[in-house]
Amino acid sequence: MRQDLIDMALPLVHGLRGDLTLAEWRAFCRPILSGARDDVGMECVLDEKGYLMGLAGYDARPDLRHGRVLQVDPFIAADLYGRNLAAQMLLARLDRLAARHGCAAVHVAYEAVDDTLPIKAGHTFEKFFESGYRADSVRLCRNLPPMD
Repeated sequence: MRQDLIDMALPLVHGLRGDLTLAEWRAFCRPILSGARDDVGMECVLDEKGYLMGLAGYDARPDLRHGRVLQVDPFIAADLYGRNLAAQMLLARLDRLAARHGCAAVHVAYEAVDDTLPIKAGHTFEKFFESGYRADSVRLCRNLPPMD
């Protein structure tokens, strides 16, 4: 991902963290985009006019349950006209990246934008909540078909 796209992404990222400065966002992206590893990076989706509509940071890593996974965080996609084409395009790209890096699954961290998530309190969650934790994201998992 080019530096100019990183800068263009800040308004999208403000949907998750409105107080983030451009310098802080650049510092966050620097190790992701350093080129030190070819299985770490950032995907972005531009519309036909060149506006940034979505981005996804990824890291292919070992996972106890699935072997190797493509961990995605952040995942941000603008939903225009209720079609959410940016999300569809990003998800398709992530599947291809996962296959290219030998991953058995894709894990996406879904962030709570308005402090709500589809999580119901109960058992283990209650203990976390009682200790001061709050749900600010949920991990979504998509198992990929076995590779030949």
